Parts: sequence; structure tokens; C-alpha cells
Amino acid sequence: MWTVIMLLSIFKACAFSRSSEFKSFPTTVKAPENDTVLLPCYLQTSSDDSPKSPIKIRWYKDGRLLVDSSIPQRPAPDRFTLWGNGSLQVVKIEPKDTAEYMCEIIRPYPWSTIQQIHAIEVLHPPSVTPDPISGVLRVKIGEQVWMSCKPQGVPYPIMNWYKEGVELKLLDHRELLKFIAIDRSLSGNYTCVARNGVGNPASAKIRLIINYPPELMTHRSTIFTAPGIKVELKCDVSADPPATVQWLKDNIPIDLNYRIMEIDDENQHILVIRNVTSDDFGEYTCRAHNKMGHGEIHIQVTGIPQPPVFKMANQHDVNTKNSYKLIWEVDSYMPIIEYLLSFKSQSNNRWKKLYIPAEMSTGYTHSKMYTFEGLKENTIYEAFVTARNRFGWSKPSNTFMFATDGAGPDVIPDYGPE
Repeated sequence: MWTVIMLLSIFKACAFSRSSEFKSFPTTVKAPENDTVLLPCYLQTSSDDSPKSPIKIRWYKDGRLLVDSSIPQRPAPDRFTLWGNGSLQVVKIEPKDTAEYMCEIIRPYPWSTIQQIHAIEVLHPPSVTPDPISGVLRVKIGEQVWMSCKPQGVPYPIMNWYKEGVELKLLDHRELLKFIAIDRSLSGNYTCVARNGVGNPASAKIRLIINYPPELMTHRSTIFTAPGIKVELKCDVSADPPATVQWLKDNIPIDLNYRIMEIDDENQHILVIRNVTSDDFGEYTCRAHNKMGHGEIHIQVTGIPQPPVFKMANQHDVNTKNSYKLIWEVDSYMPIIEYLLSFKSQSNNRWKKLYIPAEMSTGYTHSKMYTFEGLKENTIYEAFVTARNRFGWSKPSNTFMFATDGAGPDVIPDYGPE
């Protein structure tokens, strides 16, 4: 008998619950800051099944009681209003109002307590906080780089990265950049940009500084000169932190004076020698060091001629069956005394040498013509030449290939760079 009564009571309560459902629907309200939000809590009732006693309305924010209609001495917090129809109004919403809100309606027996959940998302523009917070990250070359930007905003922002204004092609919108500083070219300004469609994007800049040992470069490893001429030895130095640079001659530090002076122009270091003498000839070293290491390059200052260069020679007046005309030029501040012409047939490994006197000439560029006689027909030859002035022999020219008649049309003389 009691079991039947209990089942009837449960059935009646369920029937009342079904007929007294919410008129409102669960919703998530997305609104900008300072807006007003109204969260509904309405019952769908009829006059036949309405509770005869007053109902109680409670609102919770993230599970914590916010307001209770049955406790008038406990008013709603500032900016919150509980209206008579059960709805909750929030004015001048702030980011901290983003939460889950639950409406609970407590009804007298036999009606059950029912609940409905809403949510508020307070939209606000993105912001980012870089790590390191100083915006400057310094690592050694070869070390791992960690830099990140922590975004905030509703909805949660997505992140893009740029280096010197050019977007990095990453696989995802990551907040952390991690890579190995394998090359100093990776240093520079990195910018993270956060976007969420609300307001303007937010950005932060991180300057990556990669410390590396000195790297040196010169555009002329050999300087050809002569007594009385001014020369400049140029040494480009890249280093971080900046390097200390020293000039040496024949591995001995140079004493600077009115004739030999050093000029520093940012990363370029110039050693100026005015009114060169023969004692200035030799090997100069540009040496640089910082806490990461050291480096050096060598520059030769010499009075010898530059390597000769073969030029195109007209063979119309030569019997090319057994003769061939060669023409070469050489740059030298001092007069050329003689030439050493070395040649051989391509099938012979033994070089023949000819010492050829130079004509008297003035100026910087000197020319010489020589015609081979008694060459073998249908033969490919190789030749190179050196030149001597009062300071010594030049380095050899590039090897020049030529052929007498019958050697084949595919043998084209190589005159080297013009």
C-alpha cells in the first residue's frame, strides 16, 4: 500500500515538473564591456498546475551563491539586479563577469527544484605580455632560443609572429617560439600579434641578440703598390658584443704615427699608410676578439706586379700550322724587367721556359706580344706567364690553352676574365 502511494506521489511530482518547465532557454551571452546583460529565468506554467505557495529564486555564479529571493536582507551585489520575474540583470559588465550563471527555482512540494544554466562572455580586446618581459633576449650562438607572448582577451586570441615585419610561416598559431640560434642572421626584432576580432590587435616586440665571435672579411687580400703611394687596408669586422681590433705587421703590433693611422667606421676598420716605402711591404694581420672568441685575416702589401692576363690576339698574319701569337697585359706601378713564359703540349708533362725581356714602358699597364715558331701541327698547347719588376716576380697567370691547325674546332682559347 505504501509503495503504491509513493509511486503515485513520484508520478505526480514528475507530472508537475514536466508541466512546469522553463519558458526561457539556456543561453550564452557575448557582449562588450560596459554593456547590459539580462539572464532569463522564466517558468512555463498554467493556472491549473501553478504552485499555490511562492517560489524561491536563487542565482549562482560559477557555483557560488550570488543572490537569493528568500533572503531580502542579502541584496544582490553591485551592478546585479534580481527582478520579480526571476531574471538577473548585470549592468556595466566587466571582464570578471565572464562566468557560468545558474538559475535555481525552488518550488513547494510536490513540485521539484529545477535549474537552468546560462553564461556570460565579456568581450574585450586582446592584450599580450612578452617573455622576457623586458622585450630583450640575449643568447649565445648555438644556444636554444625561447621567446613567448601570453595573450589575454575574450574570445581567446590567436597569435601570429613576424620578424622584421615579415610574417613567419608557422604550422599553427603558437604562443611560444623555440629554435636553435645556429646563425647570427636569426637575430633581430620579433613581433607577436594577437587578434580576436574585438577591437584592435595587440602586439609586443622582442629583440633577439645573438652573441657570436668576430667574423672578419676583406675585399682585397693582396694590395699591389709602390713607394710613394698611399694605400688603405680595409677589414670588416662583425661581432656581438663588439670586438676589439688590432693591426699587426709580420705578427708584430703596429705603432701608429702621423704616416700610419687607423680609421674606424662602424664595422669597417681601415689602416692607412701614407707615402709607402719598401719597408712597408709584408703581411698585415687584422685581429679581433671579444668574450665569445677571436678571429683574424691577412692582407699582403707588395710591390710586385699583378698576375698577367692573356688577351685576344689576331692570328691573321701568322701561319697557324706551326705558329701562334700570344698577347698579355700586366699591371705594375714599377717598370717590368722581364717575363717568364712557360709552355708545353697537352700530351707532354714537361714545361719549357722562355725568359723574354720587357720593352721600356711607362704607366700602370704593360703589354707584351710574343709569337711561337716551330710548333707542331695538329697539337694543343698550354701556357702561363709571370712578370718581374724590381720587387720580384708576380704570381703566374691563369693557364692559357691554344692549338695549331688541325687540332679540332672545339679548342677555344680561354682568355680569362676581362
